[in-house]
Amino acid sequence: MPIQILPSNLSSQISSGEIIERPVSVIKELMENSIDAGSKNINIEIEKNGLQSIVLQDDGCGICKEELLLAISHHATSKISSLSDLDDLRTFGFRGEALASIRAVSRLTLISSYQSNDLGWKIYSENFMDNQDIILQPIAHPKGTTIIVENLFYNIPVRLKFIKNEKLEFLKICEIFRKIALSHFHINFSLKHNKKLIAKYNAIKKKSDKIHRLQDIFGKIDINKMIKIKSKINNLLLCGWISLPHFPERLENIRYIYVNNRCIRNNLILNAIRSAYSKIEANKNISFILYLTMPCNKIITYIHPTKNKIKFNNSNEIYVFIYESILFYLEKLKNKIFLKNTLFNKNDFQVYEKKELYSSESFYLNFFILISSYFSKNKIFSKNINTIKKKDKICKYDTYLKEYSCCFGRLLIIIRNYYGLIYHNDNFLLISFPVAKGIIKKKKLINNIQKKIIPESFLTNIKINFKNQEYMILLKNKEVLLKFGFKLIFKKKYIILNSIPSFFQKKNIDILISKFFLFLFFKKIILVEDVINWFYINVFIELKNWNYPNAISILLELEYYYPLLLKNPPAKLLQKVNINTALCMLKI
Repeated sequence: MPIQILPSNLSSQISSGEIIERPVSVIKELMENSIDAGSKNINIEIEKNGLQSIVLQDDGCGICKEELLLAISHHATSKISSLSDLDDLRTFGFRGEALASIRAVSRLTLISSYQSNDLGWKIYSENFMDNQDIILQPIAHPKGTTIIVENLFYNIPVRLKFIKNEKLEFLKICEIFRKIALSHFHINFSLKHNKKLIAKYNAIKKKSDKIHRLQDIFGKIDINKMIKIKSKINNLLLCGWISLPHFPERLENIRYIYVNNRCIRNNLILNAIRSAYSKIEANKNISFILYLTMPCNKIITYIHPTKNKIKFNNSNEIYVFIYESILFYLEKLKNKIFLKNTLFNKNDFQVYEKKELYSSESFYLNFFILISSYFSKNKIFSKNINTIKKKDKICKYDTYLKEYSCCFGRLLIIIRNYYGLIYHNDNFLLISFPVAKGIIKKKKLINNIQKKIIPESFLTNIKINFKNQEYMILLKNKEVLLKFGFKLIFKKKYIILNSIPSFFQKKNIDILISKFFLFLFFKKIILVEDVINWFYINVFIELKNWNYPNAISILLELEYYYPLLLKNPPAKLLQKVNINTALCMLKI
């Protein structure tokens, strides 16, 4: 058979199969067109699960009379006009194939009014009629567009054989309807099936009321089991809701990811979410509705006809951003629950309830009543009551207190696992042990750099592909990185990360290395001081539980490296507690 150009009706049916697979595909394409047209109301009516008819009516900008025939032609669109527009896509449609593909497999009626004079124009097409045979008819119609799709796949009976379960098609339509409604809160949506109202979602005017649409869509969803998040860095914004990790009962399987308001499937984002949850609790029953907003030129959306798969130009940056954003809120919640459930032993403070101890008005009063109790009973009470159940442990800690005293004063108590109360020259001071530990590690690293001692490292032999610009940045700063234990082997097309500092070992190495390299590429010119400060903030400060022996050890080290620190201490390390307020309240 010789090579020949396919007839237009045959090529149209072939290409339509990539876009219009089932009734839900029609719904999706039509709704996205309505949103691109600026509609505030979108009403859909379907008959027999969308196979008999689909009617969509909107109040968007409409299509003018001269462009109606173009609208149902292949590769005709108002969304893009040049190749460069693909790098800045801000609309859902851009391929110019939706209406043409629907026209090829159904009987299509298109009615639209471009002006607000209630005069519209109507065209009808079936089996890919020639445009010359299509008649434009005037018709009364409000501003906007109505599209009627009838007898879907009537001219391709074999396609109907693959649709074995029509009820499943209806469920798919409801699902895509929900997906789109979840990303466009400012639009009124309604869906009818066989003239019965299935769903109606009213437009949300206030941002704070968006949670109400979730309740409308998912029924009686418990808001108390969802965390609202919002995180922004540079030109990346992540917001939405995630489920609490600590509830054993399963929520409805709610998992939606939107990038620039487009619902997508992406394993990179899903893995980042799962990794963040796994750091808190190994719970597979997680739910989320997340919206990622980012520059359009950083994503590629035209890799698949259905446009639900995308690629990121900066995938490492996206992964780290989403992972750390979600982990931040999960850890914040975890700490809040932990603090709420691990207060001081209630038996020792009969007058005060747990919730009263945590109210801002009575914090200082209860705090110093605790101190008074310490002096009167000569006992030490830690926030974690499990550490003071046995009297011999209390005696052990008393021994430390009696023996230890330095320029910082005397350590009295560990508060909320991370802080210590110090008595010094008739004053009470609060010290942050994570910050103190970080300062000491930073000082030791500075000393090693000055003495040209390379920190301990361990072998990794990780092969990494970098862009040319990134490759050159690392090559120029090879010697600086070697001072910290990063040994890089440069090949023609990739780099082997031969070793990394040992203080990375007990961390989430892949996340930390990705974050570190992003920092290097952002700085371009790398200074030793910048790297040290980055390690101090991102590696050296650790939120771990402190006990008395460890606390005293860190205070001794702090005294050794910074004996005059009390004269001008960093604000995040040491804070003086105003006892006068509490004394006034305790005054008889």
